[in-house]
Amino acid sequence: MKDSKKINVYIISGFLGSGKTTLLNDLLRQFNAEKNVVIENEFGKINIDSTLINGSFDSVYELTNGCICCSMNNRLLETLARIVTRENRPDNLFIETTGIADAGEIAARFTSLFVAEEFCLKKIVTVVDAENILFYKDSNTEVQKQIVAADMVVINKYSLVETETLNEIKGFIQAINPYANISLSNEGSLERLNLEVENSRKTAIPSSVFNSESVHKIKTVLYETGDFFDIQKLKYEIFRNLYLYYHQIYRIKGYVMNSENKVFLVQTTGKTVIITSAEKQLISKSHLVFIGKQLELKTAERITKSAINE
Repeated sequence: MKDSKKINVYIISGFLGSGKTTLLNDLLRQFNAEKNVVIENEFGKINIDSTLINGSFDSVYELTNGCICCSMNNRLLETLARIVTRENRPDNLFIETTGIADAGEIAARFTSLFVAEEFCLKKIVTVVDAENILFYKDSNTEVQKQIVAADMVVINKYSLVETETLNEIKGFIQAINPYANISLSNEGSLERLNLEVENSRKTAIPSSVFNSESVHKIKTVLYETGDFFDIQKLKYEIFRNLYLYYHQIYRIKGYVMNSENKVFLVQTTGKTVIITSAEKQLISKSHLVFIGKQLELKTAERITKSAINE
């Protein structure tokens, strides 16, 4: 089969809250004249990010409750087989990994015989959050693995840090992956032309250099309730706990309802809490996903308790 008939693959990785979904949406808009499909992987049972995808795409394949770089290899291959046998064969496949995935391990799947005959891995893009990358880089090997595997590293929200910090981030990236091209972004954007630049090396190199186990130490907790929230109190409680336990809670995201049955999208990045109206989202009960270390359900219950309307 000629390369021109293969399905182009773009892997988008990045640590929790770096801006992967925003970048994916930006690319889908730029690829709007082509047939696109998306694989959305989430470590928890509920995939919040799949509800946030917009732009030009035919289908979204959700792989939840596991990470495709380790525990979900078979499901990934099954999904790729379904994509190949679609009646309308897509031009492009975009894979948004979990925030703790090893992009190198995922990329390596595309070197196997069957997969390589049908798919052409074009680019591994890793998004880093300029505000938090230097804090996470030493305590989470996932951050380094994602950068090591990348062909392109997008430093997101770069204008929020000082020039000295930005230079330190660039130096860190170049020290562990001198082959990666670096792009700056404030709102998770990346010009399509960057994906067409030839890679400095062959992709699909697993980052086994770190000699770490493939089982992630980061935990996901799903908190659900039929109670209603005082949105301002919830925002305050989440912010307060992120400030106190930033080393333990990496990400919170989900949908909640207030006493008027209005739905709100909750997202955190670092110590930033963003709660916005989500009128078009239909939910039967509030649900929040907490991602971090040493988390338990009682942690989520403690954080949200005082924000529930009596």
